Amino acid sequence: MQAHATVPSNKRSASVGSKRRLRFLLIFVLCFMSWAAVNIWGQFAKLHEKSKVVVNMEQQLVDANKLKEQTQREIARLHNDEYLDQIIRRDFHYSKTGETPLSVSKSQ
Repeated sequence: MQAHATVPSNKRSASVGSKRRLRFLLIFVLCFMSWAAVNIWGQFAKLHEKSKVVVNMEQQLVDANKLKEQTQREIARLHNDEYLDQIIRRDFHYSKTGETPLSVSKSQ
C-alpha cells in the first residue's frame, strides 16, 4: 500500500516541476519578445530618420544638377561674341562708339 501512496506524490511533484519550468520558459520567451519589439521599434525610428535624410540629399542632388546644367549653358553661350557684348553692355554699362546710352528708371 505504501508503494501506491508514493506514486501519486511523485506524479504530483513532477507535475509541479513541469509547471514551474513551463512558467519560467514562458516568462523568458515573453522577455525576449519584449526586447525584440523594443529593438524593432527603435530600428523603424532610425529608418524613418534616414529616409528623411535620403529625400533631402536627393533634392539637393536635383538642385545641383539644375545648377550644373545652367552653368554649362552659360559657358556655351559665353563663346558667342554677341552674347559677350550684351553682357558687357548690361553689367558694365559700356556702349559702342556713336551710341547714346539711355537710362531708364523704375517707376514706383
